[in-house]
Amino acid sequence: MKLWLVLRSYGVKNPRNFLRSHVKMAKRFQKLVESDNRFEVVVPRNFAMVCFRVLPTTLKKEPNGCNIESGNIEAKLVDPEYANDFNRNLLEMMNASSKVFMTHTIVEGIYVIRFAVGATLTEDKHVIKAWKVVQETVDDMLTTK
Repeated sequence: MKLWLVLRSYGVKNPRNFLRSHVKMAKRFQKLVESDNRFEVVVPRNFAMVCFRVLPTTLKKEPNGCNIESGNIEAKLVDPEYANDFNRNLLEMMNASSKVFMTHTIVEGIYVIRFAVGATLTEDKHVIKAWKVVQETVDDMLTTK
C-alpha cells in the first residue's frame, strides 16, 4: 500500500532518481574512505550503506602480539579487541558531536561503523562534511592517545 501510494503520487521516475542519487553519494563516501590508508571498507558497499573502520595497523599502541622486523618490513599485530574498542569510541565521539549520526554492526568479530545515506535532503556537501568529521575525530583520538 505504501509503495503504491508513493508510485501513484510521484511516479516511477522520481523514486528511481532519488535512490540512484543516494547510491552515488555512498559511492563517493566509499572512495573517500578508500583514499585514506588509515581506513578500510570492511564489506562491499550495499546500495547506500558503507561499512568501514580504522585499520588496526593505524593504531600506534604497543602490540600485544609480536613485532617482526626483516629488512624494511615491520609488521605490528594489534589486539583485535583494542581495535574494536577504538572504533567503538570513534563512533561514540562522532555521534556525541551531533554533527553526524552513524550506526555500527559486528561482522565476524570486527566492530564496523555504518554510514548510510537515506535522508531526503542529503546532498554531496553533507557526505563530504561527514567524512571530515570522521577524519577530524580520528586525528584527535590518535594525537591524544
